[in-house]
Amino acid sequence: MTNQARFTINSLLEGKSALVHITPVAPDEILPGGGDAGFPGSKGLGLEIENIAALPDAEDYTRHEFYVANFTPSEIAYCTKQPKTKAAFQGLLAAKRAIIKSGAVNNPPDGHRSVEISFDGEGRPIHPGCLLSISHTGTLAAAACFWPGGFSWPAPVAMTRAEAARSHLVKFPLKSRIFAFLILLSLLVLFALGLWKLLEFIRH
Repeated sequence: MTNQARFTINSLLEGKSALVHITPVAPDEILPGGGDAGFPGSKGLGLEIENIAALPDAEDYTRHEFYVANFTPSEIAYCTKQPKTKAAFQGLLAAKRAIIKSGAVNNPPDGHRSVEISFDGEGRPIHPGCLLSISHTGTLAAAACFWPGGFSWPAPVAMTRAEAARSHLVKFPLKSRIFAFLILLSLLVLFALGLWKLLEFIRH
């Protein structure tokens, strides 16, 4: 992440953006088509915050070297239609870097341009296999990417046939079992009494 922003717990709880200690970055410090290494072991989740003022100005985004190197024609067309064009571009760039940091894309051949982001009918960002969120203020653009494939899910524990059979057995509470035993015992007593009466009747 190029630019650093410090957030306090209170500002987050109050819903403030807490934009302090932002160091502007000159446009020439952004390498067209460059990749993001991310952090070791941070697969599955990518976060990125970028300074909107760091993007270069352009009269024609479709011909500017930086935008052509980092965005596809459809992404450029989308951003140029937005009210805040540079914020839209920086939001997409932050999302691309977040996707790379999450591990969903490794070593894209054409840099950020290879990580294409589209939008659904409701304007939500889409990238295959990822959940994306993009937002921006007047000075910052932020993006988060959740990639389920980056997490190691525990493998199911193998069970023997006996354990599998026991797992399907219905276990009743102790009180219910005692009550059922008493009912069974009373039925046996009634059966015994009925049998005894029948034998007495046969004898007479």
